[in-house]
Amino acid sequence: MALVCAPLGARAGSVEVIVNPDHSSAPIDRNLLRAIFTMRLRQWPDGEPIQVFVMPDGSELSNQFCREQLGTFPYVMRATWDRIVFTGTGLAPTVVSSEREMRERVRSTPGAVGYVRSGERSELLPVQPNVLLAPLGGFWRG
Repeated sequence: MALVCAPLGARAGSVEVIVNPDHSSAPIDRNLLRAIFTMRLRQWPDGEPIQVFVMPDGSELSNQFCREQLGTFPYVMRATWDRIVFTGTGLAPTVVSSEREMRERVRSTPGAVGYVRSGERSELLPVQPNVLLAPLGGFWRG
């Protein structure tokens, strides 16, 4: 089973989003990506829960992902996750220790999403980048 990457304006040395192959057809734009990684969107359109995997705070890959793909700073993401955990309204993403573990966990976890460096493409299949989502009413809300 191969992972699927969704390069949102990818360039050499950038970060790409990877999703479990079961959801490779779901188009991902920056707004959807923000909703997923801020834990506001909790399930895919088919109702399967989204499992978010991230690198540890302070890692260069995590910092780069936040800046390039989410358009925010890592400390903003940490504050968002801490708030939802401390208020009891949600869970923080699962932290993995390496890109290898990220690939393995996303591949083996239904509904999973994560990110890797764009140069790590040996196991990834490209998807159309920058696909905009059509409004789906309340369907995408977490």
